[in-house]
Amino acid sequence: MKTSKSIMLTTKMAPKLITVTALIFFVFVAGLSQADVTFGVQAPRGNAKALKKWSEMGKYLAISIGQPVKIVPLKPNKTVDAVKAGKAQFMLSNPVLAVILNKKNGSTPIATMAKKSGHKFAGVILSKKGSGITNASHLKGKKVMAFKFKKSAAAYVFQVKHLKDQGIDPHKDFALFKEANKQDDIVLAVKKGIIDAGFVKTGLMESMAKEKKISMSDFTIIDQISDDFPLVRSTQLYPSWTVTVAPTVNADVIAKIKSTLLKLSPSDSASKKAKIVRFVEPVDLNSLTNTLKELHLPPFE
Repeated sequence: MKTSKSIMLTTKMAPKLITVTALIFFVFVAGLSQADVTFGVQAPRGNAKALKKWSEMGKYLAISIGQPVKIVPLKPNKTVDAVKAGKAQFMLSNPVLAVILNKKNGSTPIATMAKKSGHKFAGVILSKKGSGITNASHLKGKKVMAFKFKKSAAAYVFQVKHLKDQGIDPHKDFALFKEANKQDDIVLAVKKGIIDAGFVKTGLMESMAKEKKISMSDFTIIDQISDDFPLVRSTQLYPSWTVTVAPTVNADVIAKIKSTLLKLSPSDSASKKAKIVRFVEPVDLNSLTNTLKELHLPPFE
């Protein structure tokens, strides 16, 4: 049985308990509302380079939406599982992975990345200068290296489409066809003569030349297309990297992120650090989807 003294003490403490409980609840709710937004980025040159390139973009997005934004670098073969597991709510990836995420996860494209070369890119097939390998037919019976089979857009899919249109099946007609862990490794392997030819994305060779890792004159671009596109290329042009968002993300957060991306200007530190110009409304991926169907590649195996 409670004494009058204990009842009085409990009564006096009640307002304090209510205040403390309310404070804990407020902090808990505030913590929930300020949870990190996870923004995945594809990392074809490794996680360290990806973080260096895109960390400023994370800050730019966070300041604009008033919420922490965590940049999550991902390898192509880890991307789909990471998005499904909720580790990346937004994902900046090559368009092939964007199609896969759309079909397998219900992710929706919200923006397309644009560089100085525009909002499209292509694939490059390179060989060592003086090797005698100058066109697609010369690749038969040769050792060739690509990036991630079936998942890499401009260092596998684009080149496979280009070669199959000429009656060449890389998986049957090459003496050796192997994957690399990083696209830089492909270029360096060709330079050293370890392999005869390689598949990489447009812009990579020019970047490596600026970094003094290679000289463009050491290589031959197989089936080179010469037009007003400013980078060396072997294949047709396709839509650039695309930002997709998982179906579970709050509509308000999606609207804020998309609006912020589309407002990005070439003069912003985030775009300079990432070496891009801007983001534009999502470019239609139907032509690429048809290519993947034709080649029986994911998600249309």
